[in-house]
Amino acid sequence: MDRRAFLATMAGAAGAAGLVSCHQASGKPAALIHPRRTALAGEAWADADVVVYGATPAGVIAAVSAANLGASAVLIGGWREIQPGGMLAGGLSWTDIRDIDAVGGYARTTMAALAASGGMPGNRYAFDPAVAAPYFHDLLDAAVVPVLWSDGVETVDRTDRAIREIITRSGVRAHGRIFIDASYEGDLMARAGISTRVGREAADRANPYNGYRGSRYELLTRTDPPQKDNILPIDPFFDQPSGRLIAGVDPAPNRPVGAADDGVQAYCFRLTMTDRPELRLDLPATAPDGYREADYELLFRDFDRRRRAGQLYGRDWHFARDLVKADEVAPGIYDINNRGTMSLDAVGLNRAYPAADYDARERIWKAHENYIRGWFHAMAHGRDPRIPAGLQRDVRNWGLVRGRHTDCHPADTPGWSPQLYVREARRLDNGLAWSGRDVSDIDGVPPRLPSIVAMASYWQDSHAASRIAVRDERGQWGIVNEGHFMLPAGGKYQRSPLPFELMVPHRDQCTNLMVPFCVAATHQAFSTIRMEPTSMALGEAAGTAAALAVIDRDRVDIQDVDTYRLQQMIVANGGVIQGVTNWELLQRKLKHRLDRLRG
Repeated sequence: MDRRAFLATMAGAAGAAGLVSCHQASGKPAALIHPRRTALAGEAWADADVVVYGATPAGVIAAVSAANLGASAVLIGGWREIQPGGMLAGGLSWTDIRDIDAVGGYARTTMAALAASGGMPGNRYAFDPAVAAPYFHDLLDAAVVPVLWSDGVETVDRTDRAIREIITRSGVRAHGRIFIDASYEGDLMARAGISTRVGREAADRANPYNGYRGSRYELLTRTDPPQKDNILPIDPFFDQPSGRLIAGVDPAPNRPVGAADDGVQAYCFRLTMTDRPELRLDLPATAPDGYREADYELLFRDFDRRRRAGQLYGRDWHFARDLVKADEVAPGIYDINNRGTMSLDAVGLNRAYPAADYDARERIWKAHENYIRGWFHAMAHGRDPRIPAGLQRDVRNWGLVRGRHTDCHPADTPGWSPQLYVREARRLDNGLAWSGRDVSDIDGVPPRLPSIVAMASYWQDSHAASRIAVRDERGQWGIVNEGHFMLPAGGKYQRSPLPFELMVPHRDQCTNLMVPFCVAATHQAFSTIRMEPTSMALGEAAGTAAALAVIDRDRVDIQDVDTYRLQQMIVANGGVIQGVTNWELLQRKLKHRLDRLRG
């Protein structure tokens, strides 16, 4: 089936009703749509209406949504998972959301519950990561969803175009009628033979920021005139005559800006850290495996660049503001993210990860951990004279947090995040290619498809895909963290519509699979969609659609689910599937006036 025929078929299933207002519903959870059924499960087998692979937030919500509507559901843990919650249980506890009211349903109640269970008073966006896994466990228990942990899906048994059973490397077998791949990597989808893509498509009118970006400056800025390029004035060479580049810097490829490539956003760990001695679990004073101080030469040259520019450490720049993004998520506890020239992102180290086998992935995973451990060690204990003494003292004052991330994988150590931040891996390729234009056009512009089941609300935010040596306009060499862009999305009210078709393969490839994380979007559009609140909203839509597909004894193809009814059910559970309404605008104006009156 070609792209136009596929989209025409899916759009027809949505009907002509258009979007459903989230304010027409009572907000009460949707009722059972058929008598409740319970999954059958043993230690290494399961049989259910709905089999969800991947214990990410999207996976948990998908399983719970299906079960609470009466379908039997089972959750199979993905590769390396040892607890539910994915990144939310793994340190990402400063929520990536712009308009909290763009998220409803299970995603909204989850974020509210986590913030209320342990976070910063009055902050709806932050929570202590220690509360995430227990919360997701409770959700699964309440919905009577059994969980089987695995070491990764290995085999997918298909009959014609329908998946019948998945088998993991350790021999866990799960038979079902509908399958949901909620993993960050899209492993079930790939092993089922579904078309996927990895990397950046070529730039076009709908995706002007796709592809290789060269030295383009594509970040939010208020400078006038705007900055032209993103070249850091740092010499990339050990010595220019030999052309030998410092560690972590590659030659610029011989391709035009906008050309397609296999680049994916850099990964890191979102570490849970503190500078309070009573909470601190010190990082080792010994160097990690394979440590070489020369691997952090770029970091030292950045320190020297600041010094030569007259910037003093402690006065003009600081560790917790300029070298990392440190957000306090509970008293004295911080979510630590990438920021700056050379930070937690192991740029370029993940190029082979999306399609790698599990053993190779494990090596890449550990290489990321050792890079970050080495990064901290270089600043805290390195001997290079360019390291400011004040910085060295400050970094030594930071450590992991006692009592956090104690339930860890056998290959990991307590305190370290159990989840690599896989910002982007495989993406479903069904011909839809939801685009940068689709996530940007919202103010008065009808979405390309009417079957909207969720809203994204974040910037178009891509971390760097490579680090390259380039010349500026004067012929001077410098370094670029290439592929990093951060641009507006969602229009004035910061809401980007997401259709049901994002999650559904071609009918001629599979009739009973949905994919709520590795969706059918371009690299540019995925940079907005990839956030956890959005993936939970899509997980709820997938779980609800799965329950609809198995109402009768004979399962319907997932492509034939009544998307108008699906929208009604999402809205009935408080979901948001449209832009800001006039009623919401009135409420916001009243709140603004009340806030002003209160001073």
